[in-house]
Amino acid sequence: MLLNFANNRAKLERKQKKAFSFIEVIITTSLFLLLAGIGIGSYFQYYSFSLIKSDVDHTLTLVKQTRFKALKNPTNDNYGIHIDPVTRMITGFRDSYNPLDSENITIELEQLGITDLSLNPSVGVTNEILFETQTGKTQNSGSFTIGNDNYSYTININPQGVVN
Repeated sequence: MLLNFANNRAKLERKQKKAFSFIEVIITTSLFLLLAGIGIGSYFQYYSFSLIKSDVDHTLTLVKQTRFKALKNPTNDNYGIHIDPVTRMITGFRDSYNPLDSENITIELEQLGITDLSLNPSVGVTNEILFETQTGKTQNSGSFTIGNDNYSYTININPQGVVN
């Protein structure tokens, strides 16, 4: 009988050790939620940065593409970039800027704003960069910054029309 009691007690202790205590469950759940929160926060930060990087890349491509059109243009048409900080739009155009021209190529900066627009206003227009036909040079060299509260990127355009 004493042996039977000891065996039953040993079985009972083994059954109790197989289960998790309430504190163990709470600690494990807390650690899981903490790691998940860190991971989700990092993901959204990376996602936000990648959207901003995409807008910057599109802007750089538009500026370079517009200059290339001026370089390779067989006619006397100039090409240029119109920068509108209010609507957050950058537009590539031919000859002179007309917002209704169907040939315009427009980028709307959804994640960014345009700040520090500092172009040489030698031709009287302070928010346009005009590239000369077959040389790609510009009299409106200068810079502008696109960004938000966390990230910013300054685009410099030298007198030869090259983006730095």
